[in-house]
Amino acid sequence: MKVVDKEIDRQVEKCMIEICQGNTDSIAELFELTYKGLYCVAFRYCRHAMTAEDLVAEIFANINYIAAHYKAGHSAFNYLCKSVKNKYLNMIRGEKRRPTAPLNENILATRASIDDKVTSIALREGLKLLDDEEYGVLYCKFYLDMTFREIAKNKDRSLGSIERTYKRAIGKLKDYL
Repeated sequence: MKVVDKEIDRQVEKCMIEICQGNTDSIAELFELTYKGLYCVAFRYCRHAMTAEDLVAEIFANINYIAAHYKAGHSAFNYLCKSVKNKYLNMIRGEKRRPTAPLNENILATRASIDDKVTSIALREGLKLLDDEEYGVLYCKFYLDMTFREIAKNKDRSLGSIERTYKRAIGKLKDYL
C-alpha cells in the first residue's frame, strides 16, 4: 500500500471521524488529502485511467458508509486504499467474461492502427516516447507473440541487441507510468 506521512494520516483520520458525525464539509477536505494517492493505488490495480477514476469516485460516493466502518487508531489512508482494492476486486468479480473477437492481421498492419486500438491513455502517451526500433520490438513481442530469437532473426540483429532494446523500451514505459 501507499506510505503516507503520519500528519496527513491524522488529518485523514480526523476527516473520517467528522464524516461519521455528519460533517459533510470534511468530505471535500478528505478528497483534497487523498485523491491523488487513491488514484495511484487504483491505477496500479486496474492499469486504466478512466477505471481508476471511477473506482475513486465510487469510494467517495460511498464515503459515509466507508467512514462509518473505519476503526479509529488504524491508518485511515491505508483503510481507504483497502477500500479501493476491494472495490476493484468486486468490479472484477462482477464482470461477465465475454469471448473476444479474433485479431485481424489487417488491423495490426500499421503503427497508427495499433495506437487507435490502445485503450489506456497512459500507455498510448508512453508509447509516443519510444523510437521506431523500440516500438518495433514491443510490437513483435506483444502483438505478434514472437520470441526474442525470432525477432532477432527477422530484424537481422543479435539476440543481445534485441533484449537490450526491449529492456530500454520497457524501462521508458515504467518511468512514464
